[in-house]
Amino acid sequence: MLVGCEEDLRSVLRRLFSEERLLIFGIGNTLRGDDGVGVLVAKRLRRLARGLRNVKVVVCESGLENMTYLVGLYRPTHILIVDAVYVANSLPGDIHILKPQDLSNYQSVTTHHLPLKLIIDYMRSYVSAEVTIIGVQVKNIDIGSRLSDEVLKTYKHLIKVFKDVISSMLT
Repeated sequence: MLVGCEEDLRSVLRRLFSEERLLIFGIGNTLRGDDGVGVLVAKRLRRLARGLRNVKVVVCESGLENMTYLVGLYRPTHILIVDAVYVANSLPGDIHILKPQDLSNYQSVTTHHLPLKLIIDYMRSYVSAEVTIIGVQVKNIDIGSRLSDEVLKTYKHLIKVFKDVISSMLT
């Protein structure tokens, strides 16, 4: 689902952050421009979510497949993955909220060693967690590039929304 308005995103995040155990993975490669957006979001979320006992945030710069053991340790009821995606006819910086069954229609651009759907299926063999993916449409994933202006704007917007939702949970 392409996020049509900010309230769609807020609603999804409010629901996820109120669940029993939420495990957040921010995946990507910061050396490849827009591909690093998931990692940058996770790095910021680690600080923002410190006061939430039900949330664990993991930065995955070396591939999600190297962090699957955390699913068995943490036993989340919900998993949120923040990643860069490529969606035909989508504009750079567009936010897509996806479920694992949607992945056949979307292309993750992160340099995963294994397909994201396969990794999610493997993680779900440990726990029956609900999985949600926030995908950010990329513009540039060239090696050595920085975030594009469009994805940088989306990153800042995501952080603002996460911060607002987390603040409301802490009060």
